[in-house]
Amino acid sequence: MGLFTADRARRDGRVTIVQFVTSLAGFLLFSVMGGVLVAGLALPAVTVGGQAVNGTATLFESLPEEFDQTDLPQASSVYASDGTTLLATFYTQNRVVVPLEEISPWMQKAQVAVEDKRFWLHNGVDGEGLLSAAYDNLSSSETRGASTITQQLVKNTLLQAAENISDEEESRAAVKAATEVSLARKIREWRLALAYEERLNGIYGKVCTDDPQVDCGKEQVLQQYLNIAQYGPSLYGVEAAAQLYFGIPAKDLNALQAATIAGITQNPTQWDPIRFPEQSQERRNIVLNVMHEQGLITLAEYVVGTKTPIESTLNITYPKFSCAASDIAPFFCDYVTKVIVRDPAFQGEGENLLYKGGLNIVTTLDPRLQKEARDALRRGVPADDSSGLENALVALDVTTGNILSMAQNRDFDPTSKEPYSTAINYAVDRDLGGSRGFSPGSSFKPMILAEWLESGRSLSQVVSGDERTWLDSSWRRSCPDGAGGTGKWKPGNVSASENFQTSVLNATAYSVNTAYVAMTHQLDLCLVRDMALNLGFHRADGLDFEVVPSMTLGTQNASPLTMASVYQTFANRGIHCEPRAILSVTKLDGSDVVGPDGQVIVPPEVKCSQVVRQDIADGVTYALTKVMDYGTGKRLGIGRPAAGKTGTSQNSSHLWFVGYTPQVVSAVWTGNAEVDVPQEYTTINGVYRRGSWFGGDISGPIWQDFMSRAMEGLPVVDLPTASATIINGSQLRVPNVVGLGLSLQNAEWVINDAGFQYVKSNETFYQPGVPAGQIVQQSPTAGSTMRPGGAVTVYLSSDQRPSWWTKWPSGWDPLTAPSDWWGGAWPPPDWEKNDPSQGWDPTPKTTPPSPGPDPSPAP
Repeated sequence: MGLFTADRARRDGRVTIVQFVTSLAGFLLFSVMGGVLVAGLALPAVTVGGQAVNGTATLFESLPEEFDQTDLPQASSVYASDGTTLLATFYTQNRVVVPLEEISPWMQKAQVAVEDKRFWLHNGVDGEGLLSAAYDNLSSSETRGASTITQQLVKNTLLQAAENISDEEESRAAVKAATEVSLARKIREWRLALAYEERLNGIYGKVCTDDPQVDCGKEQVLQQYLNIAQYGPSLYGVEAAAQLYFGIPAKDLNALQAATIAGITQNPTQWDPIRFPEQSQERRNIVLNVMHEQGLITLAEYVVGTKTPIESTLNITYPKFSCAASDIAPFFCDYVTKVIVRDPAFQGEGENLLYKGGLNIVTTLDPRLQKEARDALRRGVPADDSSGLENALVALDVTTGNILSMAQNRDFDPTSKEPYSTAINYAVDRDLGGSRGFSPGSSFKPMILAEWLESGRSLSQVVSGDERTWLDSSWRRSCPDGAGGTGKWKPGNVSASENFQTSVLNATAYSVNTAYVAMTHQLDLCLVRDMALNLGFHRADGLDFEVVPSMTLGTQNASPLTMASVYQTFANRGIHCEPRAILSVTKLDGSDVVGPDGQVIVPPEVKCSQVVRQDIADGVTYALTKVMDYGTGKRLGIGRPAAGKTGTSQNSSHLWFVGYTPQVVSAVWTGNAEVDVPQEYTTINGVYRRGSWFGGDISGPIWQDFMSRAMEGLPVVDLPTASATIINGSQLRVPNVVGLGLSLQNAEWVINDAGFQYVKSNETFYQPGVPAGQIVQQSPTAGSTMRPGGAVTVYLSSDQRPSWWTKWPSGWDPLTAPSDWWGGAWPPPDWEKNDPSQGWDPTPKTTPPSPGPDPSPAP
């Protein structure tokens, strides 16, 4: 190892007669001091002597299994996807285990000098030290311990093993046994120390060389001690101590820094250089004095060191302990911890591994996009905005579902006491640290559209946008949980100007509520529910999806992560990928993490599957591009092909925009997380709105701001277009609206519900016995077929006879029936005619003229 020369210390581990005698004397002395001779522990002198000379320590105490199975708790670190941007560190004991060659020789010398100056001479128990301590304790009111480094290692190992026990009651009992102040425990500690060094000597050898790596039992003891010892509150091991107090690794510590750390372990609270710098400086100087006395430093080094203020040497570098310390992604960090604790991939050991396992956890987070998300949110609605609104943004990689960013305009504070802070992650579900979710409003409509196309309908089909009252019993429900009620529902639009028949494509672009309700009325509500679930939708509060008509308008609360996940399916052409937060999990040395069952722990992998046909997803994407081209998102372009949808809940309480390119999908929500607050006649970010705010007004510009920056440097890729079948559909059969007594409104709905445009002709027909205003003809005729979106023209009855009745137009063929003739055969039977050029004589000479029989419905 080369840190101590041969003339300074023996390190071959052999027991000399003097060592054995002093160790035995110390043992007997402790027995007498305790008032008993521990017969069960004190072996006959001849036996002890003989076995000690033979170098066998096992007769002193058999080593318990703790010495084989105890793992030291180590801190875990969570990183962004680049593997270097630290998000947070987690630990119960801030510790990073390092090998001896990564610990400064000065740290090794200082610790041995102050804690166990005869460390290289004894075999685990220092008999000379025992006698000296006993004399001091008997002759002075002060007490002094005589534990060697090996004994302290034994004690700490047993204590750590006790703390590792999962059963709380059993753990408490074991901790009490490991820390009780008793002679029996002290003697057992002594015997275990002898046995442990003997074991290590058998493994590593007794002769220490100049190799900086461990190559003898003594060096293994020192390495373990320097990693297990406490160096401050919740601070363990010299690596973590060096990083905290000086901001450097343990291998770079100098003599002065090493003396500071070495002095702390005697009383980690009293000698804490952060809280008590003066006391810590006194303790450091004591260590420097011991080092000088032992010839480890010169007098000049000692003098200079003791005169150096401890504050001038410190460079306090606090670890980013827990997500609250993350300055880049605290809410995403919190989400990651919830995944680790809850996901079955971590075999129920997630929390223990996170806080004790010493893991390097690399997440999916893109640091650049995370910053852009946070900044865009706060530009859109500052944290201290007078509106008090909160917002959140989630971005996903389209082809993997990897979470690229997760941010909100509030700071993360587990106590929620600081202004403009919260412990709630607005982006995720309640059971993952989120809220109850928020009504997605019209951003739910693409899920309706997907089922519409799945059912064989098309984008060109025409639906009615008229407001109407829907009976609850009239809706289609094929599942038990979709049982109908007896109520009524009359949804409306933002503007009365939207109350018109329209194609499904335009109903999507302009987000016409009543048109989408008419679409859903033609569908099975249970199948709409199933489609939404397949696409990745679920309620943020964990409750079941309610199969009710109002779901059309997005009344079931969801999280931004869920909405981004649904749109990821559209962007990925029908392939849904589960949102994913963790790329890899390894031990600090890069090795695999092994669970209690012996299996390697692998974080959730990319999980994708085709949940809807590609042509269906492409059809939805095509419709959503029209939102951006000329619809409610026409002012939200990002300079490349994009698709998206605005969303506004009831009373404008929640404002959404969800959109995507072929590479990135993101969802933005703005609202009040605690209670639904209408955003009407309010000021947001300095702008007053006389009326209602909409998703395209607030969340849309935030999405635009973020996506414009997020897409920088990425190639421009076109979105897929829809197939001719999806756009135009197949031939549809024309319904009958003649002779049914339908009102014009009902006839329009029948025609619209069949997928056609309703047209009322200005041309009327006279039919005897038929009141004016009734539908007496239609074109095309019922039963014929036509492309979706085509026009069905209806003709109404009139109570006025046509003009030819009294004046036959010049040039008409008297043997050919007029187009608006209502009777049967032509000319009418038994009619006597005058000159046709002069018209029909309403007063014939023989038989009175008759208009003929009542007409039958037009063929």
